[in-house]
Amino acid sequence: MSRKRKAPNRKIYPDPKYGSVVISKFINSIMYDGKRSTAEKILYDAMEKMKGKNGDPLKVFNAAISNVKPNIEVRSRRVGGATYQVPVEVKSSRGQSLALRWILDASRKRKNKSMSDKLFAELMDASQNKGSAIKKREDTHKMAESNKAFAHFRW
Repeated sequence: MSRKRKAPNRKIYPDPKYGSVVISKFINSIMYDGKRSTAEKILYDAMEKMKGKNGDPLKVFNAAISNVKPNIEVRSRRVGGATYQVPVEVKSSRGQSLALRWILDASRKRKNKSMSDKLFAELMDASQNKGSAIKKREDTHKMAESNKAFAHFRW
């Protein structure tokens, strides 16, 4: 982290097929070693499968993201030699990035054949409020709920 000034936010351009900045961010997070075309192919294949299964893939994708997005999380706060897990509300940009990361991690841990199959299955599950990514959000909320007593340490 720079001591002199805040790092500037980079402009992220919308993806060419759907015109969505969120999908472009998700492609960036899927990408390994700068292989953008491979990451795009994985996501677009999953979106095509969604189109075959049910209507608009963009609606399913956005529903999955909004379902997985956490409202509250815990952050470590050191007070007088002790470290407390303090519940804080999540900003919308951080919530979105956490949701993208959790969906991607959950889909990578699945047992399907190809990555596009895994991603399709996880996005469908997340849009229907089930699956590993939803469980991760529930665990985060539970942790924040159980540490509500330390909320007065919020900064």
